Amino acid sequence: MSHCRRLAPIFLTLLAVFGPTAWGPALHAGPSKAAPDPELVLRPARAAYVNLAAKGFSRYRFVATPDWAAMLAEQAKANPEGYDAAMKLFAKIRFNVLVGTQGDAQVSHNIVDSPNPQTTAGLNQVYGGMEQTLTGFFQTWTPFMVESPFPPVGHAARIEDAGTHYRVDWEEAGDTKVQLKMDKAFVITDMRVQSPAFDSTIRPIFDRQPGGLVLAGYDAEYLSKASSLRLKVLIKNKAIQDLPLPVALDLSVWTGGNKQQILMTFSELNLEKK
Repeated sequence: MSHCRRLAPIFLTLLAVFGPTAWGPALHAGPSKAAPDPELVLRPARAAYVNLAAKGFSRYRFVATPDWAAMLAEQAKANPEGYDAAMKLFAKIRFNVLVGTQGDAQVSHNIVDSPNPQTTAGLNQVYGGMEQTLTGFFQTWTPFMVESPFPPVGHAARIEDAGTHYRVDWEEAGDTKVQLKMDKAFVITDMRVQSPAFDSTIRPIFDRQPGGLVLAGYDAEYLSKASSLRLKVLIKNKAIQDLPLPVALDLSVWTGGNKQQILMTFSELNLEKK
């Protein structure tokens, strides 16, 4: 059997996993006038979170390595020859990641030699899929970890005390509306973002650590006119120079009724502080 025929089902599987979707909105509010009453709640709420930028976070470099064997376990049974050929190629790929002060992830990779144009096209899909997976994750991670998930001081917001919890609403540039719910200990349980391009709901999970609340995972749904996506993410964090940073991800993705799981670990960890 040719390389082309053996690898084709493998890359079709990865195409389903690595769809062209950005997983998370970047929340950057512009300045506006805030009423004094909301700040009585927002000030201690901001202080409850780790806020890596305030602790000197500058750059985080690492190598991301997907667990290809776990992702292609079913293909190993159905198409063992194609699976072996694909694993030999994937073992050569190296994804270098740089996360900056805005939480933006820059993903680069080496180019692996392939036996034919179809395999090259499949590898290009994998390269693009890993970039979208990592940039999308860090777009969601950033508001909760690098800065603050709340609007900045001076930005207009509305606070509702619902007894057992608070509701916080504010608007951002581009006709974007944000609403979140948090308990009386300022732990966010639900965040909704509505924009002309998409609607999203994020339900984060936090670990309470001495330095503040640390994102440990989240469930999310993203809806647009063209597509829908459900996502469950588990994050393994590790203290690097006393800052909690992700070192492994377990992502489950539901698209069109199909579930895929993406596992990856981070190595060669390097943190730069200001």
